[in-house]
Amino acid sequence: MPPPRKTAASRKAPPPAKARPGRPRKQDTAGGGNPALGRDRILQAALALIDRKGLQAFSIRELAADLGVFPAAIYWHVPSRDALVSGAIALALADVAADLSDGTWQARLRAVLLRFRGALRQHPNLAPAVASELAFNAAFDAPLLQHVVEALEDARFEGDSLVDAFNVVIAAMCGFATLELSSAPMDDTAHWEAACRAQIDAVDPARHPHLGRNLDALRNRAFLLRWSSGKTRPLDSGFEAWVDVVLRGLESRSRALRAARRA
Repeated sequence: MPPPRKTAASRKAPPPAKARPGRPRKQDTAGGGNPALGRDRILQAALALIDRKGLQAFSIRELAADLGVFPAAIYWHVPSRDALVSGAIALALADVAADLSDGTWQARLRAVLLRFRGALRQHPNLAPAVASELAFNAAFDAPLLQHVVEALEDARFEGDSLVDAFNVVIAAMCGFATLELSSAPMDDTAHWEAACRAQIDAVDPARHPHLGRNLDALRNRAFLLRWSSGKTRPLDSGFEAWVDVVLRGLESRSRALRAARRA
């Protein structure tokens, strides 16, 4: 007698296919393998990771782990690590040019310098990229640059002199803040700080009398003579002096250039 036939209900379903690492399946490509994943969410997560770990430790693999996806899913939206850093910078500085107040060109440029420093202080781990990498160029903010150029035109700069003044403003904007927020090496920070203090203490006031007379005031409050980062010890009064000098310098240069044109 032949054995009874198995019904459809009694047949065992084949085991589900195991997920393999690598590129998302073709049907998932629109969402990078995750329907909630998109460029905005990726950049927000990248900025949060940089804030938490710093630029040196930032990697696509760890970002993917934070997002709960394979690294390849990120590449559907952002092509490279450098593009992630650029996007994170743009996100961090997005509000610098928003609703800037009216007023004299000096007041408007002052607001730009203050806002940029304030935004970067919220995300100090981005300072190395802003200071030394062209990633910042890829993240430039056209409304911000429009605001700077308009203020310089109101200051009556034009042509080559406007280019020079523009470079002064951008260097002023980026330079102080990124230098202020620089930090000690991550490896053996305590030893590095102790070495800095020892080097400052070793200054011979007989050989360097001007430096020696002012060393107590300068210790850990001045560039090249500090061991604490501006993250914890901001150089507020130095920044105010910097902004004042930059704006007064631009005023003086504009007057001198106009006088030379009239001569």
